[in-house]
Amino acid sequence: LSLAQRAFAKTLTEFKIETVGTTQTDDERVIGNCLREFGKLINQVEEERTKILNEAESHYLEPLKKFRVEAIGRTLHEEKRKYEKESAKFYQSLEKHLHLSTMRKNDFREADAQLDIQQHSFCKASLQYVAEIQSVQERMKFEFVETLSSFLYSWLTFYHVGHVIHEDFKPFLDGVQDRVQKTKESYMATIAEAEELKEKMLKAHAKTTNAAGTVATGGSERSSTIKQGYVYMQEKSKLPKTIGRDVLAGKWTKYYCVYSKETRIFTMIPITATSKTDMKGALGLSVSFKLKECLRRSSDSIDKRFCFDLIADERPDVMTFQALSEEDRRQWIDAMDGKQTVYSPGAGPSTTTLQRRLKKHLLKHSCTIGQVCR
Repeated sequence: LSLAQRAFAKTLTEFKIETVGTTQTDDERVIGNCLREFGKLINQVEEERTKILNEAESHYLEPLKKFRVEAIGRTLHEEKRKYEKESAKFYQSLEKHLHLSTMRKNDFREADAQLDIQQHSFCKASLQYVAEIQSVQERMKFEFVETLSSFLYSWLTFYHVGHVIHEDFKPFLDGVQDRVQKTKESYMATIAEAEELKEKMLKAHAKTTNAAGTVATGGSERSSTIKQGYVYMQEKSKLPKTIGRDVLAGKWTKYYCVYSKETRIFTMIPITATSKTDMKGALGLSVSFKLKECLRRSSDSIDKRFCFDLIADERPDVMTFQALSEEDRRQWIDAMDGKQTVYSPGAGPSTTTLQRRLKKHLLKHSCTIGQVCR
């Protein structure tokens, strides 16, 4: 138990409570240091416990062991052996004395004297043995009980020391509890304010979305000079296998894009599994071009929502992007002065236009294949 308590105290002493931000309030400093004080308190109590355990061998166990071995063991054993020896001699002499013949009267005086000597030794050994038994019984009343009472006194002293330590530590503990209670109340108030703020932000977002929809329908309101955010770009396949509504379909790759309205520079930063940890490497793979034209992609011409097309000055290919929402697409188109054309059902790029794009695409790659074959 003591080892476990000391290990726990060490853990508390070394444990550090992390706080948000670089500066700490007085309450945070006190709460952060309270675990170290808790560890010191446990160590103080365990030191008193260890002191009792270390003194137990010499102050309590050794006296009891000595009393058991010397008084109960050796003394009684020796006195019992003497008593049994003198008793055997006396009874042997008594038997010899009783078997003397009356014809030998001259031997009676010597035999009586010898028997008196043996009887005296027997009585002395008997009395000594009884006295030792009585002595052991009497010594038990003060030596054994006195040792145990001393142990109990030391044991109670340990708890008294614990009480004194508690009284000395109580003001600090009360102060910590008050600060913890204040911190808890502050936390609950912060949570309530955060919930209220979230509700306000959600309502404001809903109002903004509705207002944005109204603006998108009624007119084109331009946004700030910088637009940035996540979009998905369609990686178009070189040789489409099927002819459909989206003949140039391919996989969609996530990018973080930044557009400057003043310079009309559009920058694409690829988002990969390592880009979050290696931002420098991700910036090294970025692609920038000068924007020529931005067009809103109709929903009839592609199987994705929120799409728009970009055309660069230095490249003839049309790049198709997907925004995160209708509002996000509107913001991108407004920032790039795009055409906010709303197609009616059934409108959009005609089949002839799609065929023209496909024919041009296939003709380009067939020429490339012919050159390779030559």
